[in-house]
This record gives sequence, C-alpha cells and structure tokens, in this order.
Amino acid sequence: MIRFVMTFVKALHVLSAVMLIGPLMSAPFVGRRAIARRSADGVRAAANQMSFYGLGSILTALLGVLTVSASGGKVKFGDPWVIISSTLYVVALGLVFFYAVPALRKAANMVAEGVLEATPDTAALTATGGDLQLKERLDAITGRVYGAGIVVLLAFALITLLMTIRPF
Repeated sequence: MIRFVMTFVKALHVLSAVMLIGPLMSAPFVGRRAIARRSADGVRAAANQMSFYGLGSILTALLGVLTVSASGGKVKFGDPWVIISSTLYVVALGLVFFYAVPALRKAANMVAEGVLEATPDTAALTATGGDLQLKERLDAITGRVYGAGIVVLLAFALITLLMTIRPF
C-alpha cells in the first residue's frame, strides 16, 4: 500500500510539472509576442498566466518534497541534485514573480497608453521625441521579459535533467 501511495505521489508530481510548469515557461514568450502586436489585453493575459502558473508550480514543489520524504531514504534532501534543483526552482520563481510579471504588467500599461509603433525610417515623421522614448522603454522591457523567459526555461530544463538522471 505504501509503495502504491509513493508511486501515486510521484505520478502527481510529474503530472503537475507538465501541466503547470509548461504553461509557466511559455508565458514570457506569449507576452513578448503580445507586446510586439501592441495588444495590452494579450500582455495582461500573459502576466496573469505567469502569476497563476507560478503559484501553481508551488504544488509541484510540495509534491516533490512529499516524494523525497516518502522515498524511504532512497532520496535525501541533502543529495546534491536535490539541492541544486531546489535552488534553481527558487531562482526561477524569483525571476517570475519579481522580474518578469512586473515587467509584463508595466508593458501592458504602456501598450494600453498607446505607445506608438515607430520604425527608424518613419520615426521622425510620425512620432515625437517622448513617444520614441516610450517605445525604447517598451522595447527594453520586451528584451528583459524575453531574457527572463530564457533563464526560466533553462532553469526548468536543468531541473528536469537533474531529476531524470540524478547525477550525484
């Protein structure tokens, strides 16, 4: 019976990782595309998706803790791969909640305010200096969201590898 429960908890851990971490990793890229399309609603949806699935990923972490606890000593919290995975998770979640989500919300507000889309050829003809500064700020936010998305993606990819191969 205990073996069945442990297997069930492991399966829930993996299932929650697939169902919650996958959408979390895609949200910054969806947000970047929405910024490029100047869709304030799309950017807000990406920020909300990132927040929701970021909070949901805590369930995955708790199931992971339960899996380690129920492993009967086969896996320990002091194992290097568990420590590294946990650290990467905290870093990824920090990026999500304290960097990417606020940046997406700021971008949504800027897009909603009507930041002009100016190209270098038409910038002097269609936009004022203030509009160009806003566009440059929005472009910088877009780059930060993309960069944070790449780091979060790499962190969760490394966590997945560590949990699969358990190298240490």
